[in-house]
Amino acid sequence: MGLPSVFVAFFLAAWMLATVGAQARCADAARVGARLAARGEAQATVSAAVTRAAPRGATLRLHRDADLLDVEVSAPVGAAGLGRLVPALVVTAHAVTPVEPVACTAPDCAPPGPP
Repeated sequence: MGLPSVFVAFFLAAWMLATVGAQARCADAARVGARLAARGEAQATVSAAVTRAAPRGATLRLHRDADLLDVEVSAPVGAAGLGRLVPALVVTAHAVTPVEPVACTAPDCAPPGPP
């Protein structure tokens, strides 16, 4: 009876560590996405960077207000192939950042006055 209990405890501890790792990767991916989106990068660029940083199967939600960006990254964790041994969870992370001003490089954007 002792060895199966140790196995179950070890298995659950490993699953909990995997869940914490997925949460950390979601948080990192949300920060990367927020940083890129705040700089004015294209949606495809933001999505590609978040996909590289996030766990497999993660989803991205980007919400832009007038002066704030909210990036949410969610990823499923859990029961792939394990059936009812562990619960299926979804970990989520948010990153909120102010929108950075866009620099204008066109000649008609130059401020008036002497050069």
